[in-house]
Amino acid sequence: MISGFYKAVDASLAQKLKFDIISNNLANIDSNAFKKDIISFDKALAIKNASTTDFTPGPIRYTGNELDVALGAPGFFKIQTPRGIRYGRNGSFTRNMDSVLVTLNGDPVLGQNGPIKINGADVLIKSDGQVVVDGQPVDKIVVVDFKQPRLLKKEGGSYYMHQGEEQDIVTAEDITVQQGYIEKSNVNPTEEMIKMIEALRAFESAQKVIQTIDEMNSKMVNDVGLLQ
Repeated sequence: MISGFYKAVDASLAQKLKFDIISNNLANIDSNAFKKDIISFDKALAIKNASTTDFTPGPIRYTGNELDVALGAPGFFKIQTPRGIRYGRNGSFTRNMDSVLVTLNGDPVLGQNGPIKINGADVLIKSDGQVVVDGQPVDKIVVVDFKQPRLLKKEGGSYYMHQGEEQDIVTAEDITVQQGYIEKSNVNPTEEMIKMIEALRAFESAQKVIQTIDEMNSKMVNDVGLLQ
């Protein structure tokens, strides 16, 4: 009976973990380029490293902003931050007071020559990432990919930190940079709501099992005390 109690507790914790992950996915439905996290029941029981990120591209939406860019294929922008190099797919860019192309967090987007300078009015970003300002090529947006995407750890601000070796970072092939577009979240709200309901019901079932076992144990203890 004790083993059954522990199994029920494990199941309860696993479903709570699922519920928390699904809640976070739903909270980021409108976050540009957000990638949902997924979890299986078996992995949930292990608790540690239970979730993985689904890097499936999200839908592309037109914005008309000349500094918005979306990646139509696998790959990540390379971003220079105070904490070091980070990576992301949120291409909602702007330019700062120094005319440097930056993310909405104010961090420079890196090109082949470092931070990309945009001194001019007419900006064209070609499908291969080349940046042309007033008819003159100025740089090319760096787009990288990873041999082991599972080693990417989510950070705030739509960034990822790579926890692997430098040689596991490669230049992305067959990239398609779309100017005037933004990649949206890959979260399917209907699918996530169904998963949330299932997790909630499974959690409630586990709680009922725990309550039943607890009542049985309590009854056994009390009955033993009545025996002569």
